[in-house]
Amino acid sequence: MMEPPSAVPLFSADMSHDNNKLAQSRLERLTRTLGELMDKAVQNERILRNFQQFELELLAVSSMEALLDSLLSNSLRHFRLDAAELWLFDPEFILRDLLSDELQQSVGLRWFEKDEELRALYPAQKVVRLAGPPPADLFPGRPVRSAALLPLVRQGALVGSLHFGAFAAKRFSIDKSTDFINHLASVVAVCLENCVNQERLHRLSLIDMLTRVENRRSFHLSMEREISRAIRQVEPLTVMLGDLDHFKQINDNHGHQVGDRVLHAVAQEIAAMLRKTDHVCRYGGEEFALILPNCDRELGIEIAERIRSRIADMRIASDSGIKVPTSLSLGVTCWTKPAADVSVISDRLVKRADEAVYRAKSNGRNRVEYLVFS
Repeated sequence: MMEPPSAVPLFSADMSHDNNKLAQSRLERLTRTLGELMDKAVQNERILRNFQQFELELLAVSSMEALLDSLLSNSLRHFRLDAAELWLFDPEFILRDLLSDELQQSVGLRWFEKDEELRALYPAQKVVRLAGPPPADLFPGRPVRSAALLPLVRQGALVGSLHFGAFAAKRFSIDKSTDFINHLASVVAVCLENCVNQERLHRLSLIDMLTRVENRRSFHLSMEREISRAIRQVEPLTVMLGDLDHFKQINDNHGHQVGDRVLHAVAQEIAAMLRKTDHVCRYGGEEFALILPNCDRELGIEIAERIRSRIADMRIASDSGIKVPTSLSLGVTCWTKPAADVSVISDRLVKRADEAVYRAKSNGRNRVEYLVFS
């Protein structure tokens, strides 16, 4: 009788060993993958916190000066960047009118009256672009090898472009995620619009609504700034006060509406005769105050005389068609002395100019008088 064949085991010892090794290998790969995912999650959380912190800083600013400082300076430190620049579309010079000449020339800030160059940066969609190397006209003179281009869009229109640059070629490579940067671009655009609105409101608070020149509050703020600048740059500073002659008679004879018309016309005529760096303010009633930086006695008297002559030639039409004559008495003084307390200088300049106006009135009106600063 034949013996039955012996049973063959389904798993040999060798097969069990191989399966253990395979399971171990899979476990190791899973562990590594899990570790990488955890590291990525921690990194993303850190990046998110970093972006959130910078966005909160942006949302806290209320002036264009502070916003420009955050975008062009603080961003370098915050994100460890090598370069940053901001392109702004400003066809009507609205933004630039809100900034001093110095801020308009900030490093990394470029202005555009036409939007062709801006639109060329985003030919397909107005979304963040990662470029390495960046377009040739970005970061002139800087060895930037990769960049993030953030479109600033408000109400569907491209109003600017913020650029972050790195000397490393792979810092902003196209395989990187742009979710956080896209969100930042939206925040920057909102902050830009908010700062413009805040600056406009602030500007309105410093404007006399009737004459559309600076008001008395603005005059005193401008005086402090211009005296400080004159001290730093060792330059003369001329101040003059002008008072409309017989203004009460204009109101009495022709009505307050005509008087308002005269005030507005005179203020605008004076403003048109001054430099961009000069200030003309409605100081109160029918009185105007002028601040002329880097203007000495001779030039100040010459400018005052031109203003006096031009106002004397004006004729403002009344409601009945009568041509209302105008004239202005002006008092001038000039500060050229060594540095002293700003508030003291301001008070003395106004006092001497006011005394000079009183002298001009006493000596017949429609004239210029000069008093030495003392």
